[in-house]
Amino acid sequence: MTGPFVVTDGGIRLSVGADEQGMLFSLPTLLQSGDDAGGRLDYTPHPDDPTADAEYRELIGDDLAHLRRQDRDSFNDLVAGEPGSPEALEAFMRVVGEARLVLAGRLGIEDDGWEAEADMQSDPELALLGWLGYLQDAAVGVLSELL
Repeated sequence: MTGPFVVTDGGIRLSVGADEQGMLFSLPTLLQSGDDAGGRLDYTPHPDDPTADAEYRELIGDDLAHLRRQDRDSFNDLVAGEPGSPEALEAFMRVVGEARLVLAGRLGIEDDGWEAEADMQSDPELALLGWLGYLQDAAVGVLSELL
């Protein structure tokens, strides 16, 4: 059985059907919707020190937003079928990871092991969450082979 990623001399390619590709293209929009997954994407590093928290946000805020935009651009290129580098695959994994956090937050999932009790056959959001986990796992496998 072949996985969703194909490694060639030209780079790493994502190989999924048109429906899956369309769903993946929607992930950056999901992440830009303003849903922070209950603070999972934009946490407060210094909850008891407003001054330190403000300083952190001043130092990192724009850089983090810029890095996320770069990740989403690399993600979109890979989803579009363009060959990518290992770094592009890492960016893909970060975008998928953020999407999984948002979905898990919406579903109220807070602990590991949710898959054992999940009815992925009847809940499309749970099925999506599981499939995104599969993609991340496959990406880790590809990156491990490239080491």
